[in-house]
Amino acid sequence: MDKDSTTLPVWHINHDNYKLWDYVDAHLTDLGWRQATKLGRHVASERLPVDLVVVAPLQRALETAVAAFGNHEPQPEPLGPGSTADGVNGAAAVAAAAPSPPLLMVAQTAEPGKRAAHPAISSRGCPPFLAHELCREHLGVHPCDRRSKVSEYMQRFPAIDFSLVQPDEDVLWQPDHREAKDEIRRRGLAFLKWLATRPERNIAVVSHSSFLHFTLSCFAHAAAPAVQAELHKWYDNCEMRSVILTDDSMDGAAAAAAHGPDPWHFPGGAHVGEGA
Repeated sequence: MDKDSTTLPVWHINHDNYKLWDYVDAHLTDLGWRQATKLGRHVASERLPVDLVVVAPLQRALETAVAAFGNHEPQPEPLGPGSTADGVNGAAAVAAAAPSPPLLMVAQTAEPGKRAAHPAISSRGCPPFLAHELCREHLGVHPCDRRSKVSEYMQRFPAIDFSLVQPDEDVLWQPDHREAKDEIRRRGLAFLKWLATRPERNIAVVSHSSFLHFTLSCFAHAAAPAVQAELHKWYDNCEMRSVILTDDSMDGAAAAAAHGPDPWHFPGGAHVGEGA
């Protein structure tokens, strides 16, 4: 790695029936949306300085990313004729008249058993979002891990940059081959090499449990058992951790000491979102 930077791997949230063709490119459940929204409150309350959001191009990861790092505040309605004279104050008039930034996600209606209803999410005041094919979930066989067309994503998520996801159709997912662990690790290392070329310092990576586990398990084999256990353990639902990418000139222990307690961590778990 050519620089010291912090990444925030986040596992995608709750989805169902991963082996059924009815759930190709599965969406978040209602519980999944509540979990991701709670993560977003954590990010906002801690004022975490996210410079870039990199997200895997699958529906559940995209929905998690916009729920956690998007702007959920109601956007001003366009003003009609005479609205200022009808009592709208000057600041509100200016805000309503200003052009709206593109939406991170357009409003979606419910499809029972497949998709939860959710209002539109704005990109106003948010970091840039960039989709990347290399951080996708374990490829092959499971229909929920087969992505939709890029052209369809661009309609649903207008403010997300899909320029690195090509071609339009999913050519990586195969119905008769499940990606081997070593293949995931090689893909993960290629992704980290790309990530290290980015100029941003604090990057949120919204990805998937298998990809994150097998990628991070490539590292820290000479570290203390406690460090290995922390880095290699499986991600819980909606869990966010921080990982420092550093070049070989910086000692791992020194990097950890400089980092201090993890201000980014969000524990996740099945209970997150319940009763919300």
